[in-house]
Amino acid sequence: MQLQSLAPGDVARIRAISADAPIALRLREMGLRPGTRIRLAGRAASGARVVAVAGARVAVDRRTSALIEVDPA
Repeated sequence: MQLQSLAPGDVARIRAISADAPIALRLREMGLRPGTRIRLAGRAASGARVVAVAGARVAVDRRTSALIEVDPA
């Protein structure tokens, strides 16, 4: 299942990130790495996802959210 398919309030664990190295690095810097538990806090009008991770909220654009595989937690 992809991050973009989660509904607001859903909790999941990141299984894998299938992004190019620079994007994957930026996601890791924001706390989004395999094994991390996340909650989808909301969706922006642009299609971006707002993800709650480790006490912070980060926005992930629609294209990038399609590259993040998650498992329901």
